[in-house]
Amino acid sequence: MSIGDDERKLLEQALNYGWPEIQRHLIEEAAKAQSQEGDPYEPYWTTESDGTRTLHASPDSWWLKELRREDVIIQLPGVAIMNSAEWTVDSIVSTLIEGYGSFGEPDDDLFTEEHILAHIERFPWGQFMAIRLGGMGAGHAVGMAATMRTSRPPTEAVLPWPEAIGDMRLGAHESDGDWLYGVEMAVRPMYRRHGIGTALYAARFALARHLNLRGWYAVGMLMGYKDHAGKMDVTEYGEKVVAGALKDPTVTMQMNRGFRAERVVTEYVDEPDAGNAGVLIVWENPEYEA
Repeated sequence: MSIGDDERKLLEQALNYGWPEIQRHLIEEAAKAQSQEGDPYEPYWTTESDGTRTLHASPDSWWLKELRREDVIIQLPGVAIMNSAEWTVDSIVSTLIEGYGSFGEPDDDLFTEEHILAHIERFPWGQFMAIRLGGMGAGHAVGMAATMRTSRPPTEAVLPWPEAIGDMRLGAHESDGDWLYGVEMAVRPMYRRHGIGTALYAARFALARHLNLRGWYAVGMLMGYKDHAGKMDVTEYGEKVVAGALKDPTVTMQMNRGFRAERVVTEYVDEPDAGNAGVLIVWENPEYEA
């Protein structure tokens, strides 16, 4: 059976955009029908006269009461890009741990829940997450990005990452800084190559435009260096990446996103696979008005 254009649009909207609202409506209506008291998003049981017990609502539905359509910045099929919120900090930390493969290993360079909460309080518009809207793991972050504002331009000497951010709570954030600084980004491995990273970049480009900032810069880690470490030092590798003679999985991707690769930055952060080095990448806001 074929459907018309109008019906197709309604179907696509229901599948790609309507799930949270539809699920919320069904849960609330079911709670009303059962005269449920308290939070309708918390799972609850009812018992029939024959002793049959029924579990109502999904154990994963708790997040629906927190989600608001107006909070969604970019929507992908089944995933929404939003500003990070308090109710998501645990899964943001899990995203970092999974993204960096640090399961069970202490890592002083990974943000904790306490740190993420401090970022949200300090600069709420600069913290981003990608959350699943359906299926297993719905309501949990699968990607994240952290930024801060700084008045230190990219033309100055690049500080090592711990100094650049001030401390793990982004103590170096300047509320009137005219540059956006890329602090961190991670996507869970199984969700990579689905447009989530691209959407997180797009959200930050939009933020720089919205705040009328001069631009955005960061240090892209040379994560491909581990495959060349026996052939050249990290500076030579980075220079070849900047010149386009070699492709790096991180820096080359960032260059393709619109960043200009400036120069190699050594001893930036403790990352053995990258030789502790990266490349200064800069994007200048074409809409900036002094």
